[in-house]
Amino acid sequence: MPLTLENYESVLSKELLKAAEKCPVRECDEIEKGVLIAYVDEGKESFDVSLTIERNMEISANSCDCKNGAKFCRHKAALLMHIAKGKNKKSNSTGKIKKTTKADLLLETVELPDLKLWLSDLLAKNKDTELAFIHYFSPKNRVHTPEEVSQITNDVIKAVVKNKKNIDPTELKKIIDLWTKVHKPIVEHYHANIADEKSFLNFHTLIECCRLFHSKIKINSNKILKYVEELLQQSAESINNLQDETSWIRAVKFFTLQLPADAYNIRIHYLLHLRNLFNVSTETRKNELVNLLVDQYKQCKATQRSNGDEFSKVLFELVELHGVFAEHYNIFKPQHYNNDFNEKLIRGLIDIGKLDLAIKYCDEQILNNFRQEYNLPYLQLLKEIYKAKNDHRNLAKVLATLFPFTYCYDDYLFISNRITDETEKKNWHQKMFIKARRASSNYDRRATDFCFALLDKEKNYKKMINIIDSYTPYEIIYRYFEPMVLTDKSLLLKAIVDKSESYSWRFTNSEKDTASFPALLEELLKHYPADYLKKVITHASH
Repeated sequence: MPLTLENYESVLSKELLKAAEKCPVRECDEIEKGVLIAYVDEGKESFDVSLTIERNMEISANSCDCKNGAKFCRHKAALLMHIAKGKNKKSNSTGKIKKTTKADLLLETVELPDLKLWLSDLLAKNKDTELAFIHYFSPKNRVHTPEEVSQITNDVIKAVVKNKKNIDPTELKKIIDLWTKVHKPIVEHYHANIADEKSFLNFHTLIECCRLFHSKIKINSNKILKYVEELLQQSAESINNLQDETSWIRAVKFFTLQLPADAYNIRIHYLLHLRNLFNVSTETRKNELVNLLVDQYKQCKATQRSNGDEFSKVLFELVELHGVFAEHYNIFKPQHYNNDFNEKLIRGLIDIGKLDLAIKYCDEQILNNFRQEYNLPYLQLLKEIYKAKNDHRNLAKVLATLFPFTYCYDDYLFISNRITDETEKKNWHQKMFIKARRASSNYDRRATDFCFALLDKEKNYKKMINIIDSYTPYEIIYRYFEPMVLTDKSLLLKAIVDKSESYSWRFTNSEKDTASFPALLEELLKHYPADYLKKVITHASH
């Protein structure tokens, strides 16, 4: 029976196989199709072993330089088992011979001129296949120019869709698959020469051509952008692995110099790539990268470009993370209608003691906003700054503007104490109380708290009872119950009983209110007989 990769366990003896398992196989390689050689160790000795495997997996030839007289020694058996079990990692064989197909059989018999003629006809009718063929059989390791890179990238597009702008997902996938193949040597050359300007320019051209095509086509897909992102992520590892600091700076600087796309735009994809490099860099390299970005930010006048705000945000983030905001604070300016960025910037200025500049930026944003509620974060910052500066005059002005949005009782007292004219103080008091009552009916709990706190200060509990309505939480009623019940027992009970529950689900703090119900009931029972309470509640419900 012929020996094959499939039947060796039944053909060879168990003793031989057991002995072969103790012989390690090294450096197994396929020197030509079907011919595999390896070193097989036994103890301190090593033997050269060779096996020839046909397409039907039969072992047609074998050799070993050991002195064992057996037709098939343990060393040959060890290599056979190694191949059969798929342990050969170096050769194209995985230990399992590829199944022979009809096409394989035909390729063995077809004449070369006929094959060339058929292939030529196939390539003429399928431009994408032709391009893949040219790429596969062209000389390897040649150095391209940016013009050639652009041509290669665009040839793929033409081969698949010609000049169409409306393309379907299948065509897009075919383009990206072909790009992956034709771009591979260009990308690999860049990774091998990551600090070389020419190799970078080829890589840069590749990225630009892909993104340009994405901007022109009409398809709801971000696959091209993901392809570009993956290429940049792969390059990040090569850059980060550079040991020489000068080479690292050079490789990174290529990207910083290309951040300005034209007179109006920034290449945000490069900016995000640099941020990713920052996140995996040493402290020394982070410092170098921040300095490069700051220089480019100034030089290209980023704030005057259409997407320069994004540059500002990313650079601000890196400067803060690296702890050098105090060195570069003066390059950043507030952005119109971008409260998140502006708050971080002004907060940073406060933290480093640049209070006057922080005040300037707050005032500028307040002046530019057309709706008062947009000013709240800046007013809160000014409140903090003027407190720190102990500037009571300006603090009072800020609090007066802020009060209708916060209804902070302490702020009210601070403002009131600084109004010297009694008539003015009285008018302001009435105005704020009316505003708070209106806000209270619009479900503003802070306004309700303020109204009751103010009436408590004035000891005006009669009025306090009168303002109890559907919007008044039970927790507040319980808080001021004692002085109100002592002021007018009957009126308070009527206000509580008549209180509508139609709005309470939107307004009250359910947790506090729920906790206050038992305590409020206990207070009611202290001051009103249970039968009387029951009678009043029953009467009110009819």
